[in-house]
Amino acid sequence: MSGVRVPELHTYFARHNGVAGLRTMIEHGVSRSAVYRMVDRGELIVLQPAVFQSTLWPTGEMQRMTAASVRDPEIAIGFATAARIWKLRSMPKDDLLHVVIPHGRSLLLTGAVVHRSRRIDPVDIVERDDGIRLTSPTRTLFDIADFAGDRAVTSILEQLINDGRGTMATHASTASRLGHSRRHGTATMVRVIASRPAWSSALQSDLEARVLAEFRRQGLPPPEIQHRVLLRGGERIRFDFAWPHLMIAVEVDHPFWHAGEIASHADKQRDRMATAQGWRVCRITSLDVAGGLADAVADVAATIALARRWA
Repeated sequence: MSGVRVPELHTYFARHNGVAGLRTMIEHGVSRSAVYRMVDRGELIVLQPAVFQSTLWPTGEMQRMTAASVRDPEIAIGFATAARIWKLRSMPKDDLLHVVIPHGRSLLLTGAVVHRSRRIDPVDIVERDDGIRLTSPTRTLFDIADFAGDRAVTSILEQLINDGRGTMATHASTASRLGHSRRHGTATMVRVIASRPAWSSALQSDLEARVLAEFRRQGLPPPEIQHRVLLRGGERIRFDFAWPHLMIAVEVDHPFWHAGEIASHADKQRDRMATAQGWRVCRITSLDVAGGLADAVADVAATIALARRWA
């Protein structure tokens, strides 16, 4: 780049795979006209509108991903492209550049497959030091689930959990947050997780362990765990936590397993039958665990205190 004499700009190119946006170059003292003169001289090439690559770098996947990320701050590299970068195994071959943008956005993006999403939360995005924005491993898995298929998704789930890139609770919470009956990826994720009892147990155990730790922190009396109760109709049920002498029980719910009309009806029917036998059933959801666990457990503590006064 013989036309540029700004050391900081050279450093920026080196850190960002040889790619910079027009605004960045202007901020480093290169005028708009000078940038396009550099294009004419063959020192820069245009990868995206107002996004340039130094010809000192070869044009490859990293440059195209960086250029897409520089093109718009709401773009994220996703789907099969993010899966390649995260090195997710068992993926079908796909050499295209896939990006995710908010639904309703109209954007000119050269050489990319554009996927529009109604929901892209901050937790779904990982920004690398070189400026590339990727969907997180968990979000990537959800997005590619239907494309990859049950067998590959099963393998990738094992891979991510074994590598410490999200617990089963993390992956199921993502599926619950993003999924609905018409959303691609939902059905595959539900089938895969539901098909493995150990995964459902691990998911529930993770939530229950966090609730139990909060019981201890707030000084609640130790509950019985997995307390069995025989209902009048002959059905045997288990409460996650119970104080049998006070007839108080706590159920820890994850919406991945407890969402839907049928499951919700079964939960309410069971609670009603237990209430008819004198039980008070408190439910703590994964959303409580994620953002309001202290308040939820404080409500349980208040229920216990009230029952002791009545005893």
